[in-house]
Amino acid sequence: MNVMFFDLETQHLFQELGMYSYDRDPTKLKLAVAGILTGGGHLFFREDEVNGLFKTLSRADEIVGHNLLRFDYLVLKPYFDFDILESLRAKTLDIMHELDKKTGCWIRLDDLGRLNLGITKTVDSLKIPKMWRDGKHDEVQAYLLNDLKMLERIFNYGKKFGKLKYEYREYGVSIGLREVSVEW
Repeated sequence: MNVMFFDLETQHLFQELGMYSYDRDPTKLKLAVAGILTGGGHLFFREDEVNGLFKTLSRADEIVGHNLLRFDYLVLKPYFDFDILESLRAKTLDIMHELDKKTGCWIRLDDLGRLNLGITKTVDSLKIPKMWRDGKHDEVQAYLLNDLKMLERIFNYGKKFGKLKYEYREYGVSIGLREVSVEW
């Protein structure tokens, strides 16, 4: 089975564009770089390479990501004259979406990595768009590759053990650790 782990980084943050909780629109953030991790290595695609990105994702049997359905695919939407979300939905496993259905809360990738594997993101994700705009493309790609590897390890951990620990939060405040069963 051809499984691809997918993530992307944007050129802007919602706050930089004056979008707050009620009016967030990922289609306005613009792609900086997208990454795909497979058993054969990794690939990066910049904004002017989105057609190659879609062709590569189309060859996957399964696309695994974290918040693909509510964010990543929407960031890509303006680059295509078709609905990329609908084109890829059937073969997408969105870990965040699956966990939200079971727990009722959005669980951060960094929390899953820290609590289940003892690993974390390498840079504060809020710094990434400015780093990209400042020309630190190699550093952003290294950050993205770390996230892809974390995603792959979380997926494999959940597949092997059938459960993941997460931090339960209400209105951003930690209430405590919990565990959820996963089936993928």
